[in-house]
Amino acid sequence: MLLSFGASEPAAQVDVGLDVDKAWAAASTPIGSPLFEKSPASGAFDAFIAEGLGDQTWDQVRIEQRMIVRIAPRMPGSMLAPPPDPRFSGPPQPPRFFERKADKCLPIASIAGVQIESQDRLLLITRNRKMIGASLDKSCRARDFYSGFYVDRSEDGRLCAGRDTIHSRAGANCAITKMRELVPDDD
Repeated sequence: MLLSFGASEPAAQVDVGLDVDKAWAAASTPIGSPLFEKSPASGAFDAFIAEGLGDQTWDQVRIEQRMIVRIAPRMPGSMLAPPPDPRFSGPPQPPRFFERKADKCLPIASIAGVQIESQDRLLLITRNRKMIGASLDKSCRARDFYSGFYVDRSEDGRLCAGRDTIHSRAGANCAITKMRELVPDDD
C-alpha cells in the first residue's frame, strides 16, 4: 500500500541488456525500504515513510484476551419435572427439593442454563443435570436476569461465590454470595 503511490522517479532503473530475473528483482526493490540500506527517495512523503520504517527500535506490545461467557435461560420445568405418567389422572405434583452444601466454585463450562428461582436467587442447571441455587447480593433482583447472564471467564474457568460478578443484558451487575445444591427429596 505504501509503495503504490506515484513517485516522481521510477523505483529502479532497469537496463534492457539484463536478463529477466535481474530486471524483475531491480524493479521490485523499492528505494528507501527499511529492509535495504539505500538512500530514501527524493519526495518529502517518501522520506517521512522511510525514516519511520527505518527505525530499528522496538516498542513493547501487549496482547490481552478477554472472554465473556453467556449463560442462556432454560424453559421453566424443562429439566425439573419428569414427564407426567398417563396412569395417574391427577395433576402432576412438582418435585420437592432440599438444599445441601455445595462447593464455593462451579466450572463455567458445566453450566447449561439458568432460571429464576425466587426474588433474590437464580437456579443454575448444569450439564450433568445438577441444580445449584445461587443467592444474589442483597441489592440485586433475580428478575433482572430473566434473559440469562454474562460472566467474565476467570483464569481458573470457574464461577465462584464471593468472588465473581454476573452481568444481565439489561445492565445489572450482581455478586453471587453463596451456592447450594438442590437435591430431589425422596419422600
